[in-house]
Amino acid sequence: MSKAERFALPQAPRLGGAARDAAVDFYFNSWRLVPANVVWGCLLFLLILTGAYQALGALLLSPTLAIPAAGIYRLAALIVRGEPVALSDAFDAYRRYLRRALALGFIATAGSTVLVINIATGFLTNGEPPGWAHATAASWGLIILWAWLVTAWPLIVDPRREGTRLREDMRLAGALLIALPLRIAALSLLTALTMAVSTVLFAALMTIAVAYCALLGCRYVLPAADRLEGRATVLLSD
Repeated sequence: MSKAERFALPQAPRLGGAARDAAVDFYFNSWRLVPANVVWGCLLFLLILTGAYQALGALLLSPTLAIPAAGIYRLAALIVRGEPVALSDAFDAYRRYLRRALALGFIATAGSTVLVINIATGFLTNGEPPGWAHATAASWGLIILWAWLVTAWPLIVDPRREGTRLREDMRLAGALLIALPLRIAALSLLTALTMAVSTVLFAALMTIAVAYCALLGCRYVLPAADRLEGRATVLLSD
């Protein structure tokens, strides 16, 4: 058997194909995904109500949104990997991936808060070029953070990566971001646009948007991660 046969890599993902496959996945699994998305949406609604009375309290509780998000991404990863899947897998993920989800939730909340404050400070309180440069750097930091989160979520719940440590998944997400900057940027942009449009159509955000974005991310990130790790295996074997 040739080396190419022994170390066959999965096909490189394409954004259009991933978006189409994610839509098909959602169609056939909507009865599992929609309830999981609704749980996330109800928590979001509670946080919005909390924020109307106590903004700081809502901000401190924001990382908890990552718990139902872990359930949605777990369903998506199981579907994409062709594993048996049931709605109960989402609820089981709340407990199983609690620490990982809260870690990503805290990183997302803390990182976004600090960067948004830096952007506002740079643009609003300092009209000089150093202030603009500071705000621009913070803006790029926010974009990179979003792209890293979009990449990391599918990895931390991947059934084929059971037993890996959280920092290994985080490191792999960073490696994908470095290895495929344009591809991950395109994925992140499409995910952001989907969430933005769904925010205007609030019912879509509450019921389908996160589930679709999770399927899209898993359809794109997991094959890319397999290729990157497979390529490393080939190099180590030489």
